[in-house]
Amino acid sequence: MADEYESSKNSIERDLASFADPGTRVEISKAGRNFRAAWTARDTHREALFSAAPDGRISVRTGDGNLPYHSFVAGSGLADLRAVARMILQALEQPLSIETRAECDDPEYAPSESGGPAVSLLEALLDRESDADAATRVIMLTGDAGAGKTHILRELVRRQADKYVRGQTTQLLLYVNAQGRALARLNEALATELQDLKVGLTYHSIAVLARLGILVPVIDGFDELLGVSGYDDAFSSLASFLEQLEGRGQLLVSARSVYYEEEFLSRADDGNQPWEHIPVRVLDWEEGDRRNYLDQWGVREHLSEESTATLRKRIREVFGGDNHDLASKPLFFTWVVNLLNRDPEFSSGGDLLRQLADDYLFRERNEKLLDRQSGHLLAEKQIERLMCELAEEMWNQDTRALDYRSVREVAEYVVMDPEEGLSEAAQRTVIERIPTLAFLSRGGDTGPGTGAFEHEMFFFYFLGKTIAKQLASAEGDMRITLSRSALPEDVAIRVARELSAEGLDLQGRLQELLARLVEAGRTEWRRTMQVRENAGLLVMALFRACREVEGCAVDSVVFPGSDLSEVHLIRCTFRDVTVRRTDLRSTKFTDCAAEKMIFFEPLVRPDVTRLELKGIEVDQVAGIRVVGEEANYDPSIIEQVLQGCGTPLVSTVSRVVPDAKVGSEYRELVERLMRLYRRANPVFMDEDQLPNLFRNPAWPTVQRLFVEHKLVEEERRQKSGRPTVALRRRFLPEKLMSGLNANADVDPRIRAFWRALASEASN
Repeated sequence: MADEYESSKNSIERDLASFADPGTRVEISKAGRNFRAAWTARDTHREALFSAAPDGRISVRTGDGNLPYHSFVAGSGLADLRAVARMILQALEQPLSIETRAECDDPEYAPSESGGPAVSLLEALLDRESDADAATRVIMLTGDAGAGKTHILRELVRRQADKYVRGQTTQLLLYVNAQGRALARLNEALATELQDLKVGLTYHSIAVLARLGILVPVIDGFDELLGVSGYDDAFSSLASFLEQLEGRGQLLVSARSVYYEEEFLSRADDGNQPWEHIPVRVLDWEEGDRRNYLDQWGVREHLSEESTATLRKRIREVFGGDNHDLASKPLFFTWVVNLLNRDPEFSSGGDLLRQLADDYLFRERNEKLLDRQSGHLLAEKQIERLMCELAEEMWNQDTRALDYRSVREVAEYVVMDPEEGLSEAAQRTVIERIPTLAFLSRGGDTGPGTGAFEHEMFFFYFLGKTIAKQLASAEGDMRITLSRSALPEDVAIRVARELSAEGLDLQGRLQELLARLVEAGRTEWRRTMQVRENAGLLVMALFRACREVEGCAVDSVVFPGSDLSEVHLIRCTFRDVTVRRTDLRSTKFTDCAAEKMIFFEPLVRPDVTRLELKGIEVDQVAGIRVVGEEANYDPSIIEQVLQGCGTPLVSTVSRVVPDAKVGSEYRELVERLMRLYRRANPVFMDEDQLPNLFRNPAWPTVQRLFVEHKLVEEERRQKSGRPTVALRRRFLPEKLMSGLNANADVDPRIRAFWRALASEASN
């Protein structure tokens, strides 16, 4: 009992300290079974009496009467979340409804709303009752650029703020625009959002409010937060925030690629606090979704039935041919609808994003950048160069928004270049007007006095053009460019497209381009992994653009996720190349050679995928995924799959693995536990849905060996007010499963575990 009261006292003191004024202390004195606390907040002395019940619940007595602890913290004396909710409603206007759909890939969590409107699905997941002592929920929303993630999250936050003001919920969401902010500065991102809302709440209290379940941080653009600190530091930073939540509360995060979701699950696990992962995937728009949006848009714009029918026909024409797939992305579809309404004569060729960007540049040039005689201040190429320079400066500064001073400095650099031939009057006018361009207007998203591209796709477009120019020119150091941050895949795709569009003989110069990327990744330094992953992403984009590649050589790069769809590599050489979770379902390696090439959970389809790579052995493949199946780490299964894909293995598992085989029953139990660790850590042994695992007669042996070899740690935790055993892993699932192969490079404890398990199987 004394421990429970001491725990409550420490918790109260710590929570109140996050709201107290700098340089002041929270004074707590015991009054019988209660605690009296005194502190100073916003230069005002405050006091309250706290009562801790035996079950750990705390009530608070103030001048306003008795309150539950979470209501007291949310009230006007501390967080004042009602005021925060009102500011959120003012900051987030209600947009035209876009009912983008989403689904939850985890059958355990998927509510009835899965596959329906994304906002309703996320509301259901956030409102779902949870065991306060179980684990922090990390809901991760993934979807391509332009799929509507930002719209979904902002609408979700707006709706929840409206409910909060109306007293219909006790949980508020805080939207954090994470684009271009390094995750190592997560507190800075939180502080910036709170400052923009102009509320008294500071970032020091966010973890407290999240832990109590009365506020959910919504981080939009998790993959944009990686920054120059690199992947490990970035994921560890998010893990540090989770650590502060002590296994409680919820966090909603978005990312463009499932790759980042998988990397988070693999890397962000250094802490001791429990968490569980809930995956949600944004679905592409179908014909019904597009028709729905257009009907709403037509009503808002007062279009006649005839005009609407004409608009539908023009939309079908724009999204024909190579642009067909873009119609499934809400961003592109809504852009085209607005563009056709403004310019009915607009017609699309092969590159819709290029045409949309050109349309914007045309309007800026003809409406904003004019002299007194309505003449053009800049030529088309000049304004395009200006946008490319702005994108490059954002990339160099690891941000998606520049302050107006930086914007003007970039403009000065461009317009004062003697080769541009602009008069002094034209130079002054352009520098003065540059912050007013529509491309650099974000309606306050990036804060006052800053400019950012209207949408990240435009940033990707101009950055891609810049990197393509650098890569093709053979000037400058690609290593510096590739070390800045995690390169978005859309930028890599744009680089390859620009190189093809500029009349460059991509096939003829491919090896030259590959050599520049390879050279960037060869030097060992603190950002080597960042450079190699970015270089690998560009190599993959170039391969996809060429489709068939013969006789190339690649080394010192990492293929990070993504895909090599419909790529045929013939007589190519790969050295010191890592392939991480890459989609190889329709990829063909024919008569290729590999040295120090590692595959990490590649996705294959044996009846289509060809992996004719001389030099690849089973122990160089850390897990393999066959379409429709879970990742498998059993060397014998990996061998079968590789042989099915045509890999010319020199040694077979039966000849290279000296240990006795692990019994299939034991192995299956380990594999099932590892699958659980992919979405949660620790795993609670009283989970109702796991009777076939923890009640299996062979399980006690597996558990004992896990603990003896220090691969898993047993913890006694409270769950729903009762004690239970939790199993916390100390190694990544893929590392542990790799130990099935006696030749794999694994920790000695993992090797000893599998040998002991094999010994048990043989007895």
